[in-house]
Amino acid sequence: MNQLFMQETCESTYFRERRKMDRYREVHLLVITNRGTGKILDISRGGLSFGCLYHHDFPSVWSLDVIDARGFHLKHLGVRKIWEEQNGHADLSGSFELEIGVEFINLSPRQENELELLLNTMNCVEIQHPCFL
Repeated sequence: MNQLFMQETCESTYFRERRKMDRYREVHLLVITNRGTGKILDISRGGLSFGCLYHHDFPSVWSLDVIDARGFHLKHLGVRKIWEEQNGHADLSGSFELEIGVEFINLSPRQENELELLLNTMNCVEIQHPCFL
């Protein structure tokens, strides 16, 4: 079977200047907050960014869940808002009303292990080439 394995890191100047850890863009991760669900744009060991279809007011500190289509569910991850961009950030998606970047705070050892496991399974993202579908 012909398949392409690839790892995509976020390479925009905006993120190179602001990030100390590799971030991976993923299409199958969602964030669940008490204000609704958003699509995760990128994620690292230190935090993540996500997009919302509608504007919401998020506090500076709260907790969220991360789920993915493969069955991972990381619950009650503490986060602190680092940046917020209304009407989306052109380098990331351009299709969200609101995008937010957060850092993880006060994770338990179990949450850190679960996050590490999730990120390790993302190192080789399997993408089928359109010619072979």
